[in-house]
Amino acid sequence: MSDSRYSYDENAEVWPYFAMTLLSLVLLPSTWKATIRAMKPEKNYSPKFENGYKPENYDDVEKFRMKNRKSKIFSKANIFIALGWIILIVVAYFIHIQETPEDLKRFDPYEILGIPYSATDREIKSRYRKLSLKFHPDKIRNIFNTTREVMEAQFVEMTKAYKSLTDEDTRKNYLDYGHPDGPQPMKHGIALPKWLVEERGTPLVILGYSFLVGVALPFVVWNWWSGTKQYTKNGIHTITAANIFETFAKSSVENVTFDSLIRLLANSQEYKILIPGVGADAVYGYLLAYLSRDKVDNELKKLAIVSRSVAILDGMLDIASAFKNAALLRKIITLTQAFTQALPPESNELLQLPKIDKERVIHSRSTLKSLFSLNDKEQQKVLGIDRDDDLKVAQSVAFQIPSIEILDAFFKVPGETVVTPNSIAHLVIKFRVAYTGATLPPPDPKDLEEVDNSVTIKKPLSTNDIAPQLEPIYAPYLPIYLRPKWTVLLVNPRENKIVEPPSTVTRMYTDGSVSTYKIQLSAPMPDQIGQYRFLIEFRSNAYVGADAVRSVVLNIEPAPTVEEIEDDISDPEEDSIAGAMAQLRGGKTKKKTVDVPSEDDSEEEEESSSEEEDSDTDINTDTEDEES
Repeated sequence: MSDSRYSYDENAEVWPYFAMTLLSLVLLPSTWKATIRAMKPEKNYSPKFENGYKPENYDDVEKFRMKNRKSKIFSKANIFIALGWIILIVVAYFIHIQETPEDLKRFDPYEILGIPYSATDREIKSRYRKLSLKFHPDKIRNIFNTTREVMEAQFVEMTKAYKSLTDEDTRKNYLDYGHPDGPQPMKHGIALPKWLVEERGTPLVILGYSFLVGVALPFVVWNWWSGTKQYTKNGIHTITAANIFETFAKSSVENVTFDSLIRLLANSQEYKILIPGVGADAVYGYLLAYLSRDKVDNELKKLAIVSRSVAILDGMLDIASAFKNAALLRKIITLTQAFTQALPPESNELLQLPKIDKERVIHSRSTLKSLFSLNDKEQQKVLGIDRDDDLKVAQSVAFQIPSIEILDAFFKVPGETVVTPNSIAHLVIKFRVAYTGATLPPPDPKDLEEVDNSVTIKKPLSTNDIAPQLEPIYAPYLPIYLRPKWTVLLVNPRENKIVEPPSTVTRMYTDGSVSTYKIQLSAPMPDQIGQYRFLIEFRSNAYVGADAVRSVVLNIEPAPTVEEIEDDISDPEEDSIAGAMAQLRGGKTKKKTVDVPSEDDSEEEEESSSEEEDSDTDINTDTEDEES
């Protein structure tokens, strides 16, 4: 094996760089992803909802949130990332303390001679003469820790450096190839010690490569592939999605109840993976206990189950939209509100408030809007609150509950004034956020107009991302942080079916300004001229009583005729080029507009005309004289 054509990294000169490169390629993106994931809870948390109220299971909720936050920080992936950074630091330190091999150093004649790059020929020769007197092997008498071979090599290096700056041929080699001796031989090396490849380490290398290619790589690929195939684009398990679709397909969606939806939710595959050994009936019991705000023996297990419920219900809503039944979609959204606020479905919206008497509010018909039409004493009576401080806490929460006010809605074709048969249009919704107890002034009519420009014609939906995101919701019983959103349904009231897939609004102005949301309609407009009535429904995922419904009329009108379009365009002037072309085609033209001059202008024109006449007279006179 001594005649090997390859050079090995016996002195660990190359493999540290190779290892550092591989570690960096893996660690940098992994660390960035882990950092974003770890910062998510703090980013979504909103301290403005801190009002002093703590639910009965406050300690358990905070314990679960802290545990969830720690589990994201001290996960297995993060531990491996931390170990990788430790190894990377060790390798970097090893590279730092290691001296660069002579054959890997860049040849720099200025550095070898110890002169600046601006040195003149005279300075170069003077410096070389001094170094020759000092380091010439024949001149050295006392050599302490340096052998004569080393001194001779240094002198040869100095001589090459001097020639590369003074000798024409040597300098040409240095400039073209980076070395005074010309092109250097190419080396093929292996970033491993020789003993690991050609001697007793050969079985170890074969075993390592076999494990990497035959076990580790297939496992990583399979794990990634199975992970992408096990969950849908909405983040729910494929088994859960299949079970939901099959249930809706086999049963009559009109007869689906809240209880059947909760049982369907309890049978999700996510819970079987999250808590092995817990059946659907046990999960169903935990879900009911949460909705009733009842404590159980294992409160953390209940909170772990509830933490997945909202995401699964979002996926259930997406699957249910394929059946186009508006009543089913409303029930799923209502159930999402119930799980967010820990209330039975279709509860009184006043139950969202803290410090209230639950038994008294359950039988009340009051709403948040009607509550704030009363004085404080009457509010205390409705809510069953005795202390003024408790009323202030309830009011502070109510003031933070937003509701939607739909101001206007209409269909529009970009760049057109009417909606014509079979055209592609979008729905424009003008709305604003009205917080409980707040009185907003009438909107500015200009804010309700939709003016086309080059951007909105090309990208009509670009206005959906202008407004800011809303703050996280007030949900003291929910163990996860959640931002509010509204699901928009476009419903055909005759058939009670949606005509477009549900869309989601997460951005809107909260200062009373008018927000705009557009929905691109997937199907062309009807081919029959007439009026078509629909319902627009804004359904909140977070708050009870924050929904809004408004009717909208689609007017299908005939396309404008050519004459109508031409009437909007003014006729060209007869003296213009466009007017001449129109006359050739037999079209209409208008006479050139003549401005009526003022008295001052008339005087100036008379003066100028008299001057022109005098000038003309002079010219004619001269001409007659010449002819005579």
